Amino acid sequence: MDELNSLTISEERLEDCRDVVEPDLQELIQRALTSGFSREEILIAVSELVAEDFAMVMETPSVH
Repeated sequence: MDELNSLTISEERLEDCRDVVEPDLQELIQRALTSGFSREEILIAVSELVAEDFAMVMETPSVH
């Protein structure tokens, strides 16, 4: 089993990144809600997609 490499991101850069990403995420959630999906379905789907991308970035196997 592979271990995750250490990942260090400054709190300030993370906050700045969240400020950029959050409006698009909220828009995505609203579009999915109007398509008939529940907030829970949307958040699970987004979480799975993020986990897959994170696994690729960290070069670790995906759990999904």
